[in-house]
Amino acid sequence: MTSSPALTVLTPVYNGAAWIRETVESVMAQAGVAIEHIVLDDGSTDDLTGALAPYMGNIRLERHANMGEAATVNRGIALASHPLVAVVNADDPVLPGWAEAMTGAMASDPALAAVYPDWRKIDAEGATLEDVRCAEFSLDVAFGQHFCIPGPGAVMRPALLGNEKARDPERRTSSDFDMWLRLGLRGPIRRVPRVLATWRQHAGGTSTAARGRAMAEDKIGTARAFLARSDLPPNIRALGGQGLSAAYVNAAMLGLRAGGIPVSCYVFASYWHCLRWAPGVLRQQRRSPPHLLYAAAQPVSGWLHRAASPFLPGRFRHGAMLAQRFGR
Repeated sequence: MTSSPALTVLTPVYNGAAWIRETVESVMAQAGVAIEHIVLDDGSTDDLTGALAPYMGNIRLERHANMGEAATVNRGIALASHPLVAVVNADDPVLPGWAEAMTGAMASDPALAAVYPDWRKIDAEGATLEDVRCAEFSLDVAFGQHFCIPGPGAVMRPALLGNEKARDPERRTSSDFDMWLRLGLRGPIRRVPRVLATWRQHAGGTSTAARGRAMAEDKIGTARAFLARSDLPPNIRALGGQGLSAAYVNAAMLGLRAGGIPVSCYVFASYWHCLRWAPGVLRQQRRSPPHLLYAAAQPVSGWLHRAASPFLPGRFRHGAMLAQRFGR
C-alpha cells in the first residue's frame, strides 16, 4: 500500500552499462511509492542489455535509434502512465527516501509544477565530493541570472506544458534549463531541502563532454527563445536585457574549460545588453571581471595558473578554479 501518488521514472541512457545497475537498484529501493521505471535506450552500442538483464521484471525497456537526450526524454514522457514524472540519468542514482519525499511534496500542493531536492556530487566510484544545497526557485533569478536552479532528482507535471514538448531538441545541451524556465511560467516550483539525489562527475558525463562552442551558443539561444515568448509576465519581460547579458556571461565562462569560444565577443555582448545588473545577484552568478579576463586570456592564463598552483592556497589553485559552478 502506497502513501504517495504514483510516479514514472524515466532513465535515458546511451552507452551507460557501467552505471545503470546502481541507478536501477536505487529506484527499486524506494519505498512508499508505486513507481513505473522506463529505461530508454538511445541507440547504445555497449552491453546495456546484459547489464539490465537481472532487472527486466522491475523496469520497462524501450529501445530506439540514437536521437539525443531531449527527444528521448520526450518519448519517455509520451509513454509515461502517471502524471508525475522524474528524469533520473543512468549514472545518477537517487538516495533513500527520494521518491516518497518528492511525490509527497507534489501531493501537498496540486498547483506545483515541480519540486526538486538538494543533491550530492559523487565521483566515478560513487564517493561523495560535496553536498549541494540548492537555491529556492525564482523565475526572476533563473532567467535574469541564467541559473538552472533545479538539479538531479526533480519531479514535475509535464502536462502543464500543454502542447509544448518538455525538452526542446534544438537545445541540445540546455534542454533541461529551457524546460524549467517554461515550467516556471505554468506554476510554482519548490525546493525540498533534503539531499536526496546525486550527480556523478566523470570524464564521460554529458555535462563534461559537451562543453564548447556549441554549448555556449545553446545558452544564448535558450535565453533568446525564452525572451521571444508572448506569454512572459511583465516582471520577466523587464529582465530581458539582463537575462541576455547573463546568458552571454555564462557562455563566456565556458572558456575556462574549453577552447574555440569567442570570450571577448561574448563579454562585449554582455555589457552591451545590460551595463549594470539589478542588485541582489547570487554570489556564484555575479559577472566577475577577473573571471572573464581569465577566460578571455586562455590558454595562456591556464598555463600560467597551472605553473603557479603549487605555490598558491588551495582555493586559488587551477583545479579549484575549474571546479567552480557557473549557471548551476
